[in-house]
Amino acid sequence: MKSLSALMRYVQQFFRDYLGVQRGLSRNTVFAYRDTLKLFLSFTAASKDTTTMKLGLDDLTADVVLAFLKDIESSRLNNATTRNLRLAALRTFFTYLGAQDPLRAGQYQSILAIPAKRAPKKHVGYLEVHEVRALLQAIDRNTRTGERDYVLLNLLYNTGARVQEICDLRVKSIRFDPPALATIRGKGGKIRVIPLWAETAEILHRFLIAKGLANKPDAILFPNSRGECLGRFGVRHIIGNRVTKAANVCPSLAEKRISPHTFRHTTAMHLLQAGVDLSVIKSWLGHVNLSTTNFYVEIDLEMKRKALSTCSPMGNTQELKHLVGENEDVISWLENLS
Repeated sequence: MKSLSALMRYVQQFFRDYLGVQRGLSRNTVFAYRDTLKLFLSFTAASKDTTTMKLGLDDLTADVVLAFLKDIESSRLNNATTRNLRLAALRTFFTYLGAQDPLRAGQYQSILAIPAKRAPKKHVGYLEVHEVRALLQAIDRNTRTGERDYVLLNLLYNTGARVQEICDLRVKSIRFDPPALATIRGKGGKIRVIPLWAETAEILHRFLIAKGLANKPDAILFPNSRGECLGRFGVRHIIGNRVTKAANVCPSLAEKRISPHTFRHTTAMHLLQAGVDLSVIKSWLGHVNLSTTNFYVEIDLEMKRKALSTCSPMGNTQELKHLVGENEDVISWLENLS
């Protein structure tokens, strides 16, 4: 088989079979790999004065990868973090190639040995409890979208879910019988179960009844104006509008860049400050590795001094740690998740 046809076949199998089927990655993650490989193959073809269709496996060397990484930093002004993400995607591709094409194992191993660049520590923004309270209190719940937004932000804060995980929720994802739970499908299709505050469950239940969705288990939990799943950018737009209004009474909100992911960081920090065990937080957020969760420990050195009451939901004295204690059976299950 010619090297040309082998490369094209491996690229197709990498995306069609390996990423989607074997690893079960989400569409957005697959698209990120796609974009990196498109950039890399286009750069490689241009550097060899040919077309991507004429590239072969022998053209994919460590020198070319290094040149590509240097180019995206200079011509595309990518920072070290973005450069490292591109390299990580290429490493995944060449690891796959190494298993499929052992004759070029040495060539691929040289690429895998390319080190990541030291990148500045990522600043993780999160909301203080009084900022969460101000944001929720500023929502007029008597308007057409007010109650939806109020419930949405409460659920984001309670669960610490990724925005796409919230957008994908259906009515059947919520169990209202005590203990109230949200079943979330995370990255790679992994399922995790998260306890809900009594307040969150109550306002969510009232919301579904008012919308006529309580007895429709397959209905979308947060539909948009067209009845389709509310999208990530829709949630971002909602949060932006709500932050702008709340900033009038809580000026510190205007000084922060607040996105849907900010709520995830906020949940993690408030759980941590409440003294909840890291292994529980790891399962709560759906982290694959505990090292990801450990990152939050470095953010707030004063976490041990925080009062547990700083983690109570708006309008309720029940604390996160108390919630964990009331759901020991659920938490035990979470801790045993691999």
